[in-house]
Amino acid sequence: MRIAATGFVSEQAGSVASANALFLRDLLARGHQIDFFSKASFVDPRPAVGEHPGFRFHDCTNGMADRFRRRVERIPLVGFAAGRWDCWSYVDLLRARMEREHRAVSRAFDLILWLGDYAWRRVDGVPQVSFVQGPPGTDARSLLTRFPEVRRVAGLGTALKFALLARVRLSRPGLPPFRRTDHFIVGSGQSKRTLVERYRIPGERVTTLPYPIDLNLFRLEMNALGLQSPYSGLRILWLGRVVPRKRLDLFLDGAALAIRDGVDLRLTIVGGIGLVPGYGKLIAAFPFPERLEWIRSVPRAEVPAWLHRHDVLCQPSDEENFGSSVAEAQACGLPVIVGRTNGNADYLCSRDTHLADDRPETLASVFRDYAERKRIGGEAWGDPAGSRALAEREFAVEAVVERLEEMLRAVDVASGRKL
Repeated sequence: MRIAATGFVSEQAGSVASANALFLRDLLARGHQIDFFSKASFVDPRPAVGEHPGFRFHDCTNGMADRFRRRVERIPLVGFAAGRWDCWSYVDLLRARMEREHRAVSRAFDLILWLGDYAWRRVDGVPQVSFVQGPPGTDARSLLTRFPEVRRVAGLGTALKFALLARVRLSRPGLPPFRRTDHFIVGSGQSKRTLVERYRIPGERVTTLPYPIDLNLFRLEMNALGLQSPYSGLRILWLGRVVPRKRLDLFLDGAALAIRDGVDLRLTIVGGIGLVPGYGKLIAAFPFPERLEWIRSVPRAEVPAWLHRHDVLCQPSDEENFGSSVAEAQACGLPVIVGRTNGNADYLCSRDTHLADDRPETLASVFRDYAERKRIGGEAWGDPAGSRALAEREFAVEAVVERLEEMLRAVDVASGRKL
């Protein structure tokens, strides 16, 4: 197939971008030809796949709008308007360049693949697939439901500002143009249900597919047992952005309840403050500061080492599409705890826990259970090889890309009718 692609790709960036780099590399290895369209200063996939003969990069830098946005982006209101102009002129240029390449007799595309984003423009006659990071508005909805918390950590003025932005994001003008996508791919059943039930996308237009994981980077080590450390208590890792939807409040409240109840815990938070300022106050207010370490960021190559220093990964997020850190932890042999509306619940084994609700008491009970299982060891703790086996079955690059390839071919075949 000849595929036009755009979106977020990087070997060194976060979960979505790194997964997309794996997708591109394996699709190219399978003989597909990929033309990637992007502003080089924004996304440049050439360090990841540029050496492959089937890959071509098209720099779509929108010079005037890009330069103006850079000059004024820190000026209130003016910077926002410049950012909108930059965005819209950029996607217009993407469409024009894709259309030009498609119209060339030797360069006709079978489909256009938007990686990590919704299709914002359409090239006539070419089916479009959007492999999105999840349904739109998940962070916006959390800003509204968590308004009292945002007000407490960031102040009333900031909370009101973000509530207004959230309502704009959730309004019709703030939503992506769903009609420009022929088929959607999301990471979990949780996301598919939201697209179908909230946004009325027909279920046959949505496929679920997890992100692939680099199983050579995230691999099983003996210390995944958690029994080699001189610390006998339970070491719990939080890995990811600190934003309202990720539910740091639930993580900390559950841990505090467990510690008060006598459970020996050590917590590590790896992740910077994103979106709403002031969330560091929750960490500073934790009543057992000697039990908690906060690392703002670590290079991606060091993430496996941080996983292996812990016994359990906890991700109590609301409306999580697919948390790559959860899958990476499983690949490293760790059990995981995921939130009630976390899409990773589709990909758990017997060592893992899917929270039934978002009460701190429930999470504290789960922490207590894992601490006891670690103390007993053996069958009570479970075999890390079971977590690894699940990761190899569900997240291996070859298996995931094979399913993606089948789905793309089906869309291509069906492109003669309205999808």
